[in-house]
Amino acid sequence: GIEHAWADGHFLYSTINWERASTENYDVTFTIRSSWTKSYSGWPANFNFSHPLLLRGYKTPTLTLIGDGPNATSTFLNLNVDAMREPGEPYGDWIEGETHYTHSFSGPGKYTAAFTGCCVAGSPGEVDFNLESAVELMDDEPAFSPRLLVLPKVHVAPGGSFTVPAVHPKGTLDAASYRWSIPRPVPGFSVAADDGIVIVAGNVQHGDYNLYLEVAVLDEEGLVTESVSSVHLQIVVLSPGSAPTLSAIGGEQFDATMDQIYSFRTGFPVHIMVNVQRTFEGSTLAMRHTSALPLPLTTSFDAVAGVLSLAWDKPCVGQAVEGVLCFAAMELPHALNVSSQMCLHIAIDEDEGPAFAAELEFLDSEPGSSLTWIMGRERAFAVNVEDAAVMDRVASLELSSNTSLPMGSMLEPAHLAGNTGRRVFRWMPLMTAGGGHYQLCFEAKDTPGVTYERCRLGQRSSMKCVTIAVTACKYAVRPQESMSDVAALFNTDWVQMWALNPMINSPDIEVGYQADLAAKGAVLNTGHHYTVGSGDYVAAVAYKFGTTVKFLINLNAQLAGMADNAPLVQGSTLCVIPNSCLRD
Repeated sequence: GIEHAWADGHFLYSTINWERASTENYDVTFTIRSSWTKSYSGWPANFNFSHPLLLRGYKTPTLTLIGDGPNATSTFLNLNVDAMREPGEPYGDWIEGETHYTHSFSGPGKYTAAFTGCCVAGSPGEVDFNLESAVELMDDEPAFSPRLLVLPKVHVAPGGSFTVPAVHPKGTLDAASYRWSIPRPVPGFSVAADDGIVIVAGNVQHGDYNLYLEVAVLDEEGLVTESVSSVHLQIVVLSPGSAPTLSAIGGEQFDATMDQIYSFRTGFPVHIMVNVQRTFEGSTLAMRHTSALPLPLTTSFDAVAGVLSLAWDKPCVGQAVEGVLCFAAMELPHALNVSSQMCLHIAIDEDEGPAFAAELEFLDSEPGSSLTWIMGRERAFAVNVEDAAVMDRVASLELSSNTSLPMGSMLEPAHLAGNTGRRVFRWMPLMTAGGGHYQLCFEAKDTPGVTYERCRLGQRSSMKCVTIAVTACKYAVRPQESMSDVAALFNTDWVQMWALNPMINSPDIEVGYQADLAAKGAVLNTGHHYTVGSGDYVAAVAYKFGTTVKFLINLNAQLAGMADNAPLVQGSTLCVIPNSCLRD
């Protein structure tokens, strides 16, 4: 340490996390993000803060690695300052930056990295800081612990709350899940384990508090792993109603883990505004936010209007990125009037073609959403598309060039409106469609609403394919059809058809109006099911049942295009109508 009293405490906050360099070794890089008072008397006189700064303190800031033989200790930790504000400036007197330290472990471990020192700024007495990060390097374990995003001091009113977001070390949100905890309890403070919302009880007295949180990565089964990060927070609990409030404009949705979520697309400008609501008329406002990595946003703050603007004029194709930014506003000259931090999740996704709805929109009265259809019964569905880039326009919604409409079907004209599209398909499968599978592939294309030179050019397209299976040996009766009518459709007589449907008592009346068959829509059997045996081929099956190859194919659309001597798949099923009076 250096010879300065603990009353000269300069530590504001810190987080520690790690990332494995490669699965081929056990090299780990630790990242310590920390903030300190700039006016601390222990810094070198006239130091240029654009250069790496050796961390100093009443007890020297130290990184200790535990569990890999004798403890490895480093007291030569350089802070690479990336943000600062001078004493006397609004929301000022601090420096902030990162320390990186790489270590080669001897094996997968379990290890602990501890960042320690003294003293916490503004705390009475000798208050040390002590942060730990757990490390385990098994191949099936996460290769990182999360980076935690907070401001150096968090202000909150009794009964209020704020979020401590966890992200990948590179700054992006990923598919990992986390578990938050407070291993060193502080009365009146709690954290929601699943989303990192810190809750301050309504009876907590205003004043300064130190809070230590840990965040662990969860495995695929939702169990806590040994990949853990931590953060030492300074929290100022304010008097109720004495702080400005923040609200974002135009957020797409609210979320439990972030205060607000924004989604944008490459090729389109990004613009977000955050409003500050004053508590004192005419007061001056100042704003503080976490580092913008990995988002290349420009920020500007209108202290008079109380509006923070975030903008990115031209995120191009290939520049998709996402991250989290946290903010707080201070109201001057009331230096303790500081808002709770607000965090925004900003995602800039690649601009893609219009997206098809996951489910088809069925338009008939048939229950469910089955694509197994029956001959004689008309069915219809709509395909719907929407372009996530709301300024794009859906230009076309057509069948793809390699798709043909089934015989007798109809595709209604596309209805295109802005960034949405809809098209309806109708079909009553013909008597020759049974046993067939009919694939329809729809292709949607967009027209860019905003085009940047060498940035967002040309159309984007997407495709959705559906397959309709038509059941063999089944026919849905239409109005006023008699048994003879149905028999004629399948090249047989009413006696044969009646034999296939013994539940019909009076075959000489109109089947389509028979009460016990539910009239229109009743389903008749139109043949027998035959299971293909070993050595069967198309012509042999036709001969076996006294019919022709052509008629057998009419009953089994899946045979279309097959040669007469083509072998059939043993165990498959065919629809047949026996006729002992015919031979090829």
